[in-house]
Amino acid sequence: MNKAIISTLLSAFVCPGSGHFYLKRYNAGTLISCISLSGLAYLLYQAVNRAVTVSDQILSGELPLDYGAIYAAISQAPQGGEAFWVEAATWAFILGWLIGIIDAYRQGRKLMRLEARQGETHAEANR
Repeated sequence: MNKAIISTLLSAFVCPGSGHFYLKRYNAGTLISCISLSGLAYLLYQAVNRAVTVSDQILSGELPLDYGAIYAAISQAPQGGEAFWVEAATWAFILGWLIGIIDAYRQGRKLMRLEARQGETHAEANR
């Protein structure tokens, strides 16, 4: 399997930026990983925060221990500024991942072409 495919699969299925690390493009891999994973971390923080709020409401008796009521409380859309940041984090995660996949393939192809040219130059020098 060639480097472009391996780096693309790593970025797609392991972690955003891991394909760049495979290609030894550490700065790009770190940037893509940080952008995507910080978006994911914020989304997880919001999910945990929502779960804690709902569980506190259940324990205090504010919210009945009913599946429909709990589901309605959990699935409420964020309000105000929180909604903006949740959407921004979602887009950062998605775009970081997609850009990581596309760029890993592009960088892998570029590296393969460079290695092919160097191999041709080396073979001509040995003749």
